[in-house]
Amino acid sequence: ILHRTTLFASLIVCMASVQAFAQDAARVAVCNPARVFSEMQESKDLQQKMDNDVKTFKQENTTRQNHVKDLQSARDLLKPDSAQYQQADKSFMQAAIEYDTWNKLSQAQLQGQLKQQMKELYDKIVSATQAVAQQKNIDLVVAEQPGDLPDNLGQIPVDQLKATLLSRNTLYVAPKMDISKDVVAYLDAKYKGAPPAAS
Repeated sequence: ILHRTTLFASLIVCMASVQAFAQDAARVAVCNPARVFSEMQESKDLQQKMDNDVKTFKQENTTRQNHVKDLQSARDLLKPDSAQYQQADKSFMQAAIEYDTWNKLSQAQLQGQLKQQMKELYDKIVSATQAVAQQKNIDLVVAEQPGDLPDNLGQIPVDQLKATLLSRNTLYVAPKMDISKDVVAYLDAKYKGAPPAAS
């Protein structure tokens, strides 16, 4: 009887230890930032706006470029030793300099806006991931980098292929551990002004 009692007590202690270990074990999940970035509505809207800005820039660029070409063509019709040529050349050079300055400034502004918007979206993804993790009592979220490859490997050099393969930080992830969809849902709800639903 004493032996059975001791064995029973040992089992209880063992079960309690396992339960305590399970409670203390860190809960881990993964999130794919690239996937979230491409699927979140705010990113899609900003991409549309950027496409429109680029389209507007290209149209304006063509107009200004054609104006410079027209001035050059008009100058070339004149005799180089004439006063009219000198005046036309001055107008052409001034327009060319103004076009070059505008072109470089406009491209720099577009690039600056894109960089700032990407940084702001990434910060929102990090914040949303933290919020979702807290809702789900998750202790650690790994940023998944799947290292996607093109179907035709002939398109990329060997060194790039090697770097892409070695950059993968996960080899297998159970679907239930991926919270990317939850992060997208959280971001979209917040973007639309609705309180993010707890999951």
